[in-house]
Amino acid sequence: MKVLIINGSPRGERSNTLQMTKAFIDGMKKAAEVETETVTIKDLNIESCRGCFSCWSRTPGRCVINDDVREITLRIFASDVVIYSFPLFYYSVPSKLKALIERQLPTVAPFMKGQKNYLVNGGHPPRFDLKYKTVLISSCGFYPTEKSYDAIRAQFDMICGDGNYTELFLGEGELLAKQIARRRCSARLQVIEQAGEEYAKTGVISAETQALISSNLYPPDMYAAMADEGWGVDIEAFREADKATVREVLKLGKKIDTIY
Repeated sequence: MKVLIINGSPRGERSNTLQMTKAFIDGMKKAAEVETETVTIKDLNIESCRGCFSCWSRTPGRCVINDDVREITLRIFASDVVIYSFPLFYYSVPSKLKALIERQLPTVAPFMKGQKNYLVNGGHPPRFDLKYKTVLISSCGFYPTEKSYDAIRAQFDMICGDGNYTELFLGEGELLAKQIARRRCSARLQVIEQAGEEYAKTGVISAETQALISSNLYPPDMYAAMADEGWGVDIEAFREADKATVREVLKLGKKIDTIY
C-alpha cells in the first residue's frame, strides 16, 4: 500500500499534528505492508491559482504554472492513500496547503453533468478515474473539536463527496508539545495508532475509536486556564494595551475622515 503524507504544517517536522500522523502510520504497518512518502509543503515552491482556467480549456488537465505542484499531483495520482496532515489555523487549513488544494483544479472536468447531485451542489466530476483514499489528520488549539472543524468538513465534502474521506481531529493539540501533558498525549497517540491498524485492516475507523480520538484531553475550563497561562501575558495588562490600541484606531479614523 502506497501512502503519501502531505505535511501541511509551516512547522515542518516540528508539527504537533505530524506526531498523530506518525502514530497512525505505525498502526497501519501493524496490519499491512505500507510504503510511505512525505511531502513537506513549507519547503516547496507552490504558487497560488491564477484563476485563468487554462487547465479546463487551453491545456486540459494540466496547470500552466511550472512549479512543484505538478510533481506533488503526480505523486497523489500514484498513491493508494493520501493523508493530509495539518494544524487548524483560524478554522481552516494553513495558507500554503490551501494553495495546493486549489491547484488541484485541473483534476476535475469543466462541465457539471456527471457529478452526483450536480443540480444541488453545482460540483464538477473528476477528470481522471483515480482510486486513492483521502485521510485528514489534524490538531488544533481549540477544545470544541466538533464545531471547530465544520468548515474543513464542508470543504472536503465538496471535494471528495459527502463523508467520502476519513478524519482524525484532535482538539487541545498544542498539548502534544507540552511536557505537562505527556502522559495523556502518549495515551491518545496509542489510540491513534489503533485507528491506523483498524484503517489498514478494514478501510474505516470504528466509531468508538473515533470518539476516543476526538475527546478532550483535559476538561475545557482546565485547558482554557492552561492555554491562557501558556502565553505568558498578564490579562489585565493585555486589556489595558487593547484599550490603548482602540484609542489609536479611533484617532486614525478621525484623521481618515478629515482627509476624505
